[in-house]
Amino acid sequence: MDSRKTYRDAPGSDLKLPKEVYHRCLWIVRDCGRLERLASVLDGSGRSTWTEGAAEAADVVTDAAARHAAYELGCIERALEGVPEVYREGLLDNIIEKKPFGDFAHPNTWKRWKLVFLHGLAKQLDLI
Repeated sequence: MDSRKTYRDAPGSDLKLPKEVYHRCLWIVRDCGRLERLASVLDGSGRSTWTEGAAEAADVVTDAAARHAAYELGCIERALEGVPEVYREGLLDNIIEKKPFGDFAHPNTWKRWKLVFLHGLAKQLDLI
């Protein structure tokens, strides 16, 4: 039997994540601000918009890094589609800013939707 901690909704549930995947997904969501800045240098064709003069700057973003950031942001957006709209903002606030869940639903409901979101994100990122 695997002794590593897993995060799951209930015994027998298919919403089961290994500890490492759970925390990796949390940190990808917490990194949204940086990912948005990286992805913002892409134009509509998927190429970066920085000029040759900007190549000398210390914070040059490569095309690959910008595309990867855009990919991870897209995965987050697609995973959020699996969560009812009323919970989305509260979930992101809880994960990114560590704010408490809203009080219009039971904490177990919030935790379940958080796990549904993180499980969906792990699937989108091909981590499980």
